[in-house]
Amino acid sequence: MKRHMVRWFLSAVMMVAFCGAHDVSASASIGQARLVGSAASDFSLETTADSKVTLGDLKGKGVILFFFTTWCPYCREKLPFLAKEYNAMRAKKIELLPIDAGESKTKVKAFADKQSLPFPILLDTDTAVAEAYGVVGVPTFFLISREGKVVWTGNELPDDYETYLTS
Repeated sequence: MKRHMVRWFLSAVMMVAFCGAHDVSASASIGQARLVGSAASDFSLETTADSKVTLGDLKGKGVILFFFTTWCPYCREKLPFLAKEYNAMRAKKIELLPIDAGESKTKVKAFADKQSLPFPILLDTDTAVAEAYGVVGVPTFFLISREGKVVWTGNELPDDYETYLTS
């Protein structure tokens, strides 16, 4: 019951807080900004492709965490760009980890299939990873360096994201 209430509250806050926010610097929460410069919290999540991804296994690569939901219009706007850039990112040793916060595998898989997304989506069905990262709204991006440190966070992927992840 408690976890259900936390999930409901997080979903409500996400909808109110960020599905209208456009200013990257102003919309990043204090909790998220506090993570910049610190080690990224490790996690393992199941994907829509029935595999498991562990963040710690990706050390040596830059990582983009993209927290989103299928119902968020601003999240949906970002997906075509991410899909277009996906192979180029991987060629530069940058891993894209789109993480759906709080929705069922069935719903997310149907959404991904309908959108013809070229990447598996990680499923944070209980929002534990989103909570660990201090996510209070979607979309939210975290850039994680090859050394495993959070180097940037915000609601838009910066145009120069590669400089954060390849240096």
